[in-house]
Amino acid sequence: AWLVARTDVPAKLCLRAGIAVAFIIPSFINVIAWIYLTAPNSGTLNKLLVAWLGLPAPPFNIFSFGGLVFIETAHLFPIVFFAVAAALGNIDASHEQAARMLGAGRWHTTRTITLPLVAPAVISSATLCMLDALSSFGAPAAIGTTANFSVLSTAIYGLLTYPPRLALAAAVSLPIALFTLACLWLQQRYLRRNNFVTVTGKASAPQPMGLGAWRYPALGFALVIVGCVSVLPFGALAALSLLKAFGTELSSGNLGLQHYRAVFDDSFTVFPAVKNSLILALCGASVCVVLGITIAWLVERTKVAGRGLIGAIAMVGYGFPSIILGVAVMLGYINVLYGTLSIILIAYVARHLPIGFVFVRSLFKQVSPELEEAARILGAGRLRSLIDITFPILRPAAFIAWLLIFSLCLREQPMSAILTQSGTEVMSTMVLQFIEDGSIEVAAAISVLIVVVSMVSIGIARLFAPRELLEMR
Repeated sequence: AWLVARTDVPAKLCLRAGIAVAFIIPSFINVIAWIYLTAPNSGTLNKLLVAWLGLPAPPFNIFSFGGLVFIETAHLFPIVFFAVAAALGNIDASHEQAARMLGAGRWHTTRTITLPLVAPAVISSATLCMLDALSSFGAPAAIGTTANFSVLSTAIYGLLTYPPRLALAAAVSLPIALFTLACLWLQQRYLRRNNFVTVTGKASAPQPMGLGAWRYPALGFALVIVGCVSVLPFGALAALSLLKAFGTELSSGNLGLQHYRAVFDDSFTVFPAVKNSLILALCGASVCVVLGITIAWLVERTKVAGRGLIGAIAMVGYGFPSIILGVAVMLGYINVLYGTLSIILIAYVARHLPIGFVFVRSLFKQVSPELEEAARILGAGRLRSLIDITFPILRPAAFIAWLLIFSLCLREQPMSAILTQSGTEVMSTMVLQFIEDGSIEVAAAISVLIVVVSMVSIGIARLFAPRELLEMR
């Protein structure tokens, strides 16, 4: 995020797009790609490295706890990237200029001024990553079963299978809720003890740092990361979707488009699933951002009693495993909304509201209240000052949060599997259905379709975004 937002490293758009692809690929689909690449004996990447380098044994084993950590890290670090990039782009450059005038070098200024000022974004996004990893299900289920270990989310899923033991599953999920509350309390305590205001009425534009001879080595470092987390898995998915059968050699004789023809066959329900996914993603992202701005404003700009509790309640949903949250929504609305898209939308909003709240709140921490106070002095009401003064400053974070939530809703799988019925299928449940049927190649083809639809939708959104949001430095 620092390289992209605050330096003159080239190919920034390429880096942002690559990191976006890494986030768009769902973790349960990512597992398929990495199993294809790094399974101990049959992984394509392992076999290539053994053949090319003459290694005595395959170097990688995705079926391990380290493999699970790698998949979750590759999937979640874009949350930190986008949150911190937005915060870095919003810093008043006068702070850094003052440090430079007092004799501090560029690296010392970055370490002692720039990075501490974006601490709210770092801490908030890190909290989201911890809670997401804690409640992750798809990757732990795929890897843990083979590697013979389990985590809380897979243990809870086992308790929900027939015969379901809902009371015990709720009890097992309690540590996750307690850990979530503890993280939120520590985060709030730290943020309250420090001042992170960087946007005032006298702001100046940040100046990109010249890297000199390190410019292209830094680009190479960033491209290696992007290649590992997006190019390799997406390439593996594309190759797998073209293979006639899983496990066959990657050669021209074993490639074909038959799986894509099956996906686009009229007898399949893929097109209705695509439409449902897009409707839910558009509505879910928009509702989450609007609610996130509203709640962040209540927490940071008002003296409403219990505003801290409001923020904690908004965040708690992210700490529950998606399966448990899906069951809770189903039980709560089973008599009125079950079998409709509305109940799925409610679940998506409950799950992803924390992202909109965290992204916007971190920028509220950086914006001085004096801007809104000046508007109030000139006769503007609270709503007017929020619309004319605060929201334009928050737009970068709100736009990025919208894109992230859109991508998350588009590929949400555990809750969708519980809440969808005939006629309300979404793309992620179609992937799950083909995996359960043993049609891994068709599942890979639908996964490629999910990524392509996500990228096209984000590209369209960027076309209509204000220019300053696309040039966040």
